[in-house]
Amino acid sequence: MNNSAWIVVIVVLVLIGAGAWVFWERSDTVPAPAGNNTNIIVNATTTNSGENAPPGSIHNLPLPAAVAAARARAAADFGVNVDAAVVMSVFERQWSDSCLGLGGIAESCLQVITPGYEVTVEASGQTRVYRTNADGSVIREQQ
Repeated sequence: MNNSAWIVVIVVLVLIGAGAWVFWERSDTVPAPAGNNTNIIVNATTTNSGENAPPGSIHNLPLPAAVAAARARAAADFGVNVDAAVVMSVFERQWSDSCLGLGGIAESCLQVITPGYEVTVEASGQTRVYRTNADGSVIREQQ
């Protein structure tokens, strides 16, 4: 083989290698779910997985019913449609009492560990934090 034939072989091998590299790089990415226009962002610092998520964070959809209830409450508090209320973060919590740790001076709260969620919601340029019990039957705004 002459020198020009070797150059053609080397160029072809380089192009094949580059094409294979691009193919393998793209196969490692996770595509965005199609048709998901729910306007919900859960734990905005983690996009596709729970890796490096803060302890107790919720990062998988669908949202628990208690979180959806907190979102609906926030929408009512903000005076907007529920679709305009964006869940920014959700954390599983263990509240110190049945008042979700937010009981007042003249309020009686059962002194039991109450599982639930801390939900941060944004709408109309404002952010609010809500506490819920596990099923969403108790929702309180954190001041």
